[in-house]
Amino acid sequence: MNDRADLFRWITLNGERLSREQAIDRYMALTGPRSEDRAWAASIVTTLRDLGHEAGLHATTSGTTGPPKKFTIPHADLVASAQLTARTFGLAEGDRVLHCLPSDFIAGKMMLVRGFVIGLDLHVIDPRGSVLEHLRTEDRFRFAAMVPLQLHRALKEDRARVEAQFETILLGGGPVSEALVQAVQGLRTKVHIGYGSTETVTHVALRTVNGETRSSTFNALGDVRFGRDPRGCLVVYTPHLSVPQHVTNDFAELDGDRRFTWLGRYDNVILSGGKKIFPEQLEARTAAVIPYAHYFTATTDDVLGQAVLLVLECPRPEDEVLSEVMPLLMGVLHPHELPRRVRAVPVFRRTSAGKVIRAQP
Repeated sequence: MNDRADLFRWITLNGERLSREQAIDRYMALTGPRSEDRAWAASIVTTLRDLGHEAGLHATTSGTTGPPKKFTIPHADLVASAQLTARTFGLAEGDRVLHCLPSDFIAGKMMLVRGFVIGLDLHVIDPRGSVLEHLRTEDRFRFAAMVPLQLHRALKEDRARVEAQFETILLGGGPVSEALVQAVQGLRTKVHIGYGSTETVTHVALRTVNGETRSSTFNALGDVRFGRDPRGCLVVYTPHLSVPQHVTNDFAELDGDRRFTWLGRYDNVILSGGKKIFPEQLEARTAAVIPYAHYFTATTDDVLGQAVLLVLECPRPEDEVLSEVMPLLMGVLHPHELPRRVRAVPVFRRTSAGKVIRAQP
């Protein structure tokens, strides 16, 4: 048996040491025909199985550099990323950490990888709904990764429990609103925002948002360095990975080659409540049902980070057209894709080729 197979052979889940095959069986039992909707458990099974493949872990790109694409992350990269996380947060074998993210995406997949590589005691819960409702009040965790919406809800429900139960929380999966940044001030739990993508195998930089080391900039981890391309977009240099350079669509201001301030996205992706929403895909479904020229874009939201905004080319005011278009949208969009706000403008600006120029709110 090779070293890689040995590394991904055993994992500790909820205090019990299991082989990867035993862990697969455990979560397979939650996906049977008599169980509730347990897609989250099925995604864990898929990830555990993938870790047994010689080629590496199957993943889908984040959409940071274009439409999502499938690719495979080599096992050596998974190990290097997990070890970088361990060094960054001082995690060691036996430390109890919470896995409350969907394992369909890289952040959730890497929580499982860290369990194998570092030897963590991984406590896994359904990522849907309230984090605190899935936990006992006596549970304590050295580390947890969450999307902003999860932390926002937990603070609303019981701020004291968050302080008592979590030593460190890493936020990712979408923009963190200023309201949430303010909400964690004075919190004993250390809160960080991670910067990374599927291509960089999760976080390669951190921004600490509370405590004495609070910062407005992202700081590189390990030997990571940053540059910018001719567009002014961030280039990430990752010597610990098999692909050493990653060109992003994120505008950034550099402070040397180890720190940067994130300014915004070059593309049109909407990051809402930890989900990536692609406007072009929505428009492909709504073009046939909305009788006005329109597009979707992002607007800021204190809870979700960003929310979907629908902009219509229509001379009528928003309150008149809203009742007309919302029932149509509900027939073709998923609930999380529905716009939280609608704006009507008399005439769109267009390019010489007739393409609508998307105006950011």
